[in-house]
Amino acid sequence: MKEKDTHPTDVDAARDDATADDSPNERVYDIDAPEPVSAGDPEGDRVESAPGDAPGAEADESHPKRGRHPLKFSRRDVLDRFQEKNTVIARLTKEKQALEKQLAALPAELAALEAQAKDFKDRWLRTAAEFENYRKRSAKEWELLKQQSKAEVILEVLSSLDDFERAFAAVEATDESEFVRGIRLIYNNLLQVLLKLGVEELDALGAPFDPNRHMAIGQIETGEVASGHVAQVAQKGYALNGSVIRPARVIVAK
Repeated sequence: MKEKDTHPTDVDAARDDATADDSPNERVYDIDAPEPVSAGDPEGDRVESAPGDAPGAEADESHPKRGRHPLKFSRRDVLDRFQEKNTVIARLTKEKQALEKQLAALPAELAALEAQAKDFKDRWLRTAAEFENYRKRSAKEWELLKQQSKAEVILEVLSSLDDFERAFAAVEATDESEFVRGIRLIYNNLLQVLLKLGVEELDALGAPFDPNRHMAIGQIETGEVASGHVAQVAQKGYALNGSVIRPARVIVAK
């Protein structure tokens, strides 16, 4: 019996090369890789029909010879890709934990901010109240200062007014010359000016003695007024806007 030729043929050599390329130890499939498109198939949707398929029938993608295989990658490429994904997952996990810590700290920060806002509001209210009190006190002091300044000027004018009255008392009633009438006119105008400024004469003669409005300089026995009443007025008293600026000097009846 003639022995068969055991030398490998060209077909057997090609089959062995294809088997070596598809060895799982050397090549693996990446399921995430896109399906390749051949240069002669620009539309990317044509597949080869297997023998026996009806014309126009769609290719069965589940059949290994009818569908298109994905690109082949080495084990090193797959491991590198998994390592990259693990790195991204670890980074995202750390970011998630940091965000969770921030979210957990938000209530405490919110409470601290609310307490700080309340403290600022209380301080502002106290400052506003203190400023309002200071403004009122300053206005009152300023008004009092103006009244005192006005009173000092009016007191000096009242001294001149007393001189006018003493001069009129020295002049006889029958001696009403043009000069005297002119001086009396000036006196009356001065009284009108003081009246506009709020100055008024105190009613003292015959009134009960009031230490807040009168200054007793002596006593006298008289039957014209009751005891303890003002019998004579030595110097008129005046008030400015209701406040006594000069008490009347009086003699009180016993």
